[in-house]
Amino acid sequence: MVKKLLLFILLVSFSIAFATEIPSPNITIFDNSTQIQKIVFYNNGNLNLKGFNGPGSIEIYSIIGNKISDTIVQELANIQLSYSLETRSMYIIRVITEKEVETFKIITP
Repeated sequence: MVKKLLLFILLVSFSIAFATEIPSPNITIFDNSTQIQKIVFYNNGNLNLKGFNGPGSIEIYSIIGNKISDTIVQELANIQLSYSLETRSMYIIRVITEKEVETFKIITP
């Protein structure tokens, strides 16, 4: 029994002596502080978009999925479009750019 215990200790210490260092995992840290916040809101009959750039398309859907409007614009930066939407209703706004498609939900006042 003592021989087996000594053999076990010898093997464990031998394996520890020749063990290689375990590589640390590659960790990537993303800094989201430079990301521009995109905002879509409806006020006084105007649909306002902030945080978008470049050409794109703005689609407005009712909450049940009926397309109400589809507008193509050359520049989405700080755009204000006039729409007559029903008060106290919910709409889905879909903003399509060259790089992405984003969806927003708005409730008209």
